[in-house]
Parts: sequence; C-alpha cells; structure tokens
Amino acid sequence: MRRLYQNVSFIFLSASLAAKVSGLSAKVSNNNNNSHHLTSRRNWIGKLVTAASATYTTNPPSPAVAQQVVQELPIDLRRYTALAPLGDANTSTGNKLTGLSMDSIASRLSHDLVDGSTGKGGYFISGDISTEIFRDNCEFTDPTNSVSSLAKYQKALTILFNPEQSFVELVPPLEIDVPKREITGRIRSGGVLKLPWNPRISSYESTIKWKIDYDGLIESQIQQWSIPASQALRETFTPSF
Repeated sequence: MRRLYQNVSFIFLSASLAAKVSGLSAKVSNNNNNSHHLTSRRNWIGKLVTAASATYTTNPPSPAVAQQVVQELPIDLRRYTALAPLGDANTSTGNKLTGLSMDSIASRLSHDLVDGSTGKGGYFISGDISTEIFRDNCEFTDPTNSVSSLAKYQKALTILFNPEQSFVELVPPLEIDVPKREITGRIRSGGVLKLPWNPRISSYESTIKWKIDYDGLIESQIQQWSIPASQALRETFTPSF
C-alpha cells in the first residue's frame, strides 16, 4: 500500500467517496479555513465514515472515481481530515521512559517494527507501539500526512492493516547517529487493508528517520516510500475478492 499509515488518508477519503456515490456529498469550499468551518468539516467527515462501510460492502469504488475525489478535496482539507475523527490530539498515552541510550531506543524500535511492543505484529500494521519511548506530541510525517499526536497516530495504525494477513520486515539493522540524535532504518511491508473489499497492498519499502530529544524520547518520525502515492491509491481501491 503506500507506506502503511498513509492508508489513514484513504480511509477518510473513502468516506467522502461513499457519500458521493450515495448522493450525500457536500460541497467543501477551498477558501474557508477558519475554526468554524474546520469544526463543520470534522462533523461532516465523521458522519461520512459511518456511511462508507455499508456503501463499499456492495459497491467498492473504482480507482478512477477515487482519484476524482482526491482531486476535489482541497489541499488544506486533505491535511486536516487525515486523522480528524480519531480523537483528541492531546490525549496522554501513559508514563514515559526517559533517559534511555540511543542504543536502547534503537533496540526497542527494532523489536516494535517487526513484532510489535506486545507481540501483536509490527507497529506499522498493528498499532502495537511502545508509547513510553515517544513524546505524546511526537510529529509523524509521511508524503501524505503529518500529525503531532501519538494517540491519533496509534489509533490510525490499528484500523489500517489486518496484522494476520500483513507483514513488516526490517531490511538492514537500524543505524544510529549519536551527534545528530537520529536513528534511521528501512523496512519492507505489505498486506491486506481493513476495508470491506479487502484490498491487498503489494510489497514496498519505506525509509524512516526518528529524531530523539534530550530527554531520550522520540520527538519525530519521518517516513518516505519506495512507490508513488498514485500506485498506493490504485491498490487501495482494487478489490482482492
């Protein structure tokens, strides 16, 4: 698919598409960026998410129609809606484990990437992440999303892939740059999304960089993909049954 967590965008874009197919879609203005309109958009997207599942079960959208919806969403709204219905960005994820060495953080990340914090599967396909080594306002960025909320990011990961039908592999060992306080790595992943038409995302690679703050917590995660977003979009809206 496209780098795992990017699917969050498409799930909510899917909600917009469901409404469009069923005649419920509303016109969203490119020019209204104030808080009132953002609140209205949040409510609008939330309602469409509920409608999407029933619509897609019997009528999955074509890649061509999906692309049309993406083009119709304004740029600022695409950024806003990516994680809008997933709760409060300021939600605490529990106690933090500060003062860890870079080696210890890299070891925890290596385990979480492949097996998950508690063995539920790599965190990109399960959301099974060691929240105690990330700041609650950690910024997670990929080519289509950017959110400064660990709680929202973790919730998003739990609704993307089916861990039992998906995989994550750590390609080389993680690399540590102590002076820059950065850890970098590369993973290979793929699998089946939790959408009614069971789209299968072919194997692709991601390059990831984690930045560590001076308390020993991860303050940012930046992900780049080996495939273009257009390919990811096609696969997301291609039924596997």
